[in-house]
Amino acid sequence: MGIGPGKRPLNRTAGFTIIELIVIVAIIGVIAGIAGPSMSRITRHDRTNRAATVIAADIQNAFALAGRQRAPVRIEADAATKSYTFTDRKTGKVLRIRSFYGNTSEFMLNQLAFNPATIDVYPSGVSSAALTVQLANGDYSRTITASTAGFVRVVPK
Repeated sequence: MGIGPGKRPLNRTAGFTIIELIVIVAIIGVIAGIAGPSMSRITRHDRTNRAATVIAADIQNAFALAGRQRAPVRIEADAATKSYTFTDRKTGKVLRIRSFYGNTSEFMLNQLAFNPATIDVYPSGVSSAALTVQLANGDYSRTITASTAGFVRVVPK
């Protein structure tokens, strides 16, 4: 079916009209508008849950560290900077610093509160007080508890 003499080719152009493109962009915009808040909520929950797991593991490590070193370890929290420090109580040597402050942290917590703010963990595996940690990112929060005997858990929602 070639084009013979006297026949003209059909003048068709491939592609989309501007109206079709505008409709597609509008549909994508509506989908993004619906999915955006949900994705933000999921991200906040994920960051808070991961931070809770890290804090619980750090507290467990403090109990293990005190036993390994056969020396008391002090856990001191600073709510203003959303951080905590493990130090060798006898020498004052800093063993670990963990910060959840601002945009430099992967967790971006709005709140990190230890109650009490300072506890000592002894080599025998007990601490000076039971510990409760509250952490939050936006409207989502988690609680971590540590008994004086070193039982650490993230409280289920």
